[in-house]
Amino acid sequence: MFKFLATLVLLAPCVLSSGIEVLTAPKSAFVAEGHRNLNLLCEIPGSQPIDFCIVKVPGVAAPFAASERLPTPVQGITYFGRGWNRGSCGVTLSQVEEKHGGTFECILSVAGQTYKGTIDIAFRVAPELPVIEVSSNVDDSNGEFDYGKPLIARCAARNGWPAAKLSWHLDGKPVTNELGAAFTEVVNQKATVEQFYRKPVAVEDNRKQLVCRAEHELYPNGFVETALPIKLRKSHNNANLIQKDAIKGVEVRPSTPQLLVSSDVQTSDGAFKVGSTMVVECVARDGKPAASFLWFLDDQLVYEGLSTPFLTKSTRGAITTQQVLQRVVKASDSGKTLICKARHPSGTSETRLKLSTYN
Repeated sequence: MFKFLATLVLLAPCVLSSGIEVLTAPKSAFVAEGHRNLNLLCEIPGSQPIDFCIVKVPGVAAPFAASERLPTPVQGITYFGRGWNRGSCGVTLSQVEEKHGGTFECILSVAGQTYKGTIDIAFRVAPELPVIEVSSNVDDSNGEFDYGKPLIARCAARNGWPAAKLSWHLDGKPVTNELGAAFTEVVNQKATVEQFYRKPVAVEDNRKQLVCRAEHELYPNGFVETALPIKLRKSHNNANLIQKDAIKGVEVRPSTPQLLVSSDVQTSDGAFKVGSTMVVECVARDGKPAASFLWFLDDQLVYEGLSTPFLTKSTRGAITTQQVLQRVVKASDSGKTLICKARHPSGTSETRLKLSTYN
């Protein structure tokens, strides 16, 4: 059971207003649905007395006054804090329900001026079990691979909160050099994390297990593993499955590529912190044959920091191409444009990301 720590010691600054800063405990709350006795506290620094305190609880129809002197109008919610005379007010949710996901707000009045604090409430969700997927441009028929040819795989742990942490092992030994940057995408408070693996298959890899481990506090024992057995093909089959499909089928122009910034990357109003690592993914969906990418920073071709393209083929034979760029942000990058250009027999298309930085 997730133990939620919400005490006065955990006070954290939340919102600045006219020189007074409302302190909140906690700054944000990550809880499991059904968690009991979640305390949400707002305070004025220095214990300055407040004139009144109005709170807005997600899932509750209307704001209401939170006071030690008044009963709360909502069943299952009680007052929490040290009292208005000590600049403190908040509430306790006896049991956290799905409707409570969102932003808790408190409005405190001091000497006729009002100040606001907020606390984000999000639910911890176990991700789907991790999966290892082999790129569609790798011939792995019958679960066997050709000696000397790249094995390109992707591990994905989808729809969890927070995101799972991935690690790779080959026959029990940690893998580091063959990995691309982990890319995380958050949609509706659900995080999907994925990472690419690329390594030419060697003789000594035969019958080894490539394992991806996903760690998350809601998994049994804290982690779940999935394995891909590696078996060498006895006779080489050098046919490129993607190109064979392209010859047989009709060309289909892929979608215009998208540039997606990993949700793990530190940004401020879209600007990247100088010295931090930028992780960006380019995606071109549903082409036939597969699109390929060229990356530019202004007019300079980008070579370093690119993962091997990963191809996913749909049941209709259309191919989605993904590639991740990992790059340390420089002050000189400000004002430059990152370009991902998708090349395809039917033509080229591109997408652009204007870069801005801060220190």
